[in-house]
Amino acid sequence: MVDQNRFVLVGKVVKAHGIKGEVKIVPFSRDPEECGSYRIVILIDEDGKAEHQYPVVRARSKKNAAIVQLEGVGNRNDAEALAGCDVWVARDELPPLDDGEFFWHQMEGMHVVTEDGRELGEVTSLLATGGHDVMVITGKGKEYLVPAKDEFIVSINDRERILVIAPVPGLLEINS
Repeated sequence: MVDQNRFVLVGKVVKAHGIKGEVKIVPFSRDPEECGSYRIVILIDEDGKAEHQYPVVRARSKKNAAIVQLEGVGNRNDAEALAGCDVWVARDELPPLDDGEFFWHQMEGMHVVTEDGRELGEVTSLLATGGHDVMVITGKGKEYLVPAKDEFIVSINDRERILVIAPVPGLLEINS
């Protein structure tokens, strides 16, 4: 299994593209062009059993996805065999962030409290939706879905791993 201290999950291969071995990758970031900056990707199959490393030959964006040619994947059959694989890259290949931006892996495991001090649990995962990302917060036998948007996030303390949110009235109750 991939070393999560050195590598980060950045997307998923969803299908083959064309007949020359390209794959369509849905990135977990908002910018599919980032796939073009990766030198090497590690693909792990859906069972988590097979792990393969591929140099990236070229990549281009197409809508909300990246079309990527991987070295050694030369035809549609080879590309189809990669559908469903998770895409991992070395942490040092991640692009720099702008102020207020974060990587998903930085949010996972953070302790979440509301601005009035109510403890909710921790961020167990994030979901990509058409409009915005959603944090899945789990704690005390409950699960909350909270948009990962500036208007909901009051502060992030990286050192103490605490995320303070300001949910709109009714948001936490709708998730109960």
